[in-house]
Amino acid sequence: MAQNRKPNPSAPGPIVTLSSDFGLADAYVAAMKAAILRHAPWARLIDVSHEIPPQDVLFASFGLERALDAFEPGTIHLAVVDPGVGTRRKILAVQIHGQTVICPDNGLITWSWRRWQSGKAWELSWRPRQSSRTFHGRDVMAPAVGMLAAGRPMRELVGRRVKPILLDVAPAKRAAKSGRIIYIDRFGNAISNIPRNAVSGKWRNVAVAGRRIAGLRKTYADVPPGEPLVLFGSARLLEIAVRNGSAARDLALRVGDKLILG
Repeated sequence: MAQNRKPNPSAPGPIVTLSSDFGLADAYVAAMKAAILRHAPWARLIDVSHEIPPQDVLFASFGLERALDAFEPGTIHLAVVDPGVGTRRKILAVQIHGQTVICPDNGLITWSWRRWQSGKAWELSWRPRQSSRTFHGRDVMAPAVGMLAAGRPMRELVGRRVKPILLDVAPAKRAAKSGRIIYIDRFGNAISNIPRNAVSGKWRNVAVAGRRIAGLRKTYADVPPGEPLVLFGSARLLEIAVRNGSAARDLALRVGDKLILG
C-alpha cells in the first residue's frame, strides 16, 4: 500500500536514481517512475541513463558504479538491464558505499562490488500479488524502491543473504603492467580497468590493438587534434582517447581489448 505521509516533513525527499536500457521513445521509464512515486511522492528522481545499449550488462555495471561514486550516502539506485526477466534469476537488494541498489542478479552489480569491496547483498523476496513476466522493473523493482524511499525497512523486503553473480572483470592489481578495455563512452574514449593507484614505476607507452601510444598526458588538449593519447580520466582509470575524435572508431578499439604498459 502506498505511503501517504512523508516520514520527516522537514527533510528533503530521498534521492532515487534510475538507469536502464529502455531508451526514451517508449513509456517504460515513466512507468517505473510512477511505481516509485506511488509509494514515495516526495522522492527526488534522477535519471542516470536510459541509453544503455540493450542487454549490455557490463556497460550498465560501469555506469552504476559511477552513480554510486557521485551520490551521497542514503541514495537509492534502481538499475534495470534485465535480459533474464521472467526467469528464475534473482533480484538483488544491495547495501554498498553507504547506499542501496536494487537490480537483477545478472552481474550488473559487478563493477561497484569490485571497486568498493564492502557490499552486502540479499535476495529481494517481496513480490506484488500480480506482475508482468516481462516488466519486473515496473512491477517488482520500482515498487520496492518506492517502499524503501518511503522509509520501509529493507529487512521487510528481503530474504536470505546471497553472493551476487559477478562478471569476469575487476580492477587491475597494484603494479599492473596490463589491463583491458571495459567501457567505451559516447565520445569513443576507451576506458580500462587500470586504476590510478594500481600503476607504479615508470613506463613509456601503452600498447593496444597493435599500436603503441607514447607518454601519459594530463588533458585531451595535450596533443594535436586527431592524435591519440593516454591519460587518467574522471573515473580515475587509464583510458585511451583521440583529441577531437573517437579512439574506438579511429583506433578500432573494442571492449575486451588488452592494454600493455611498456
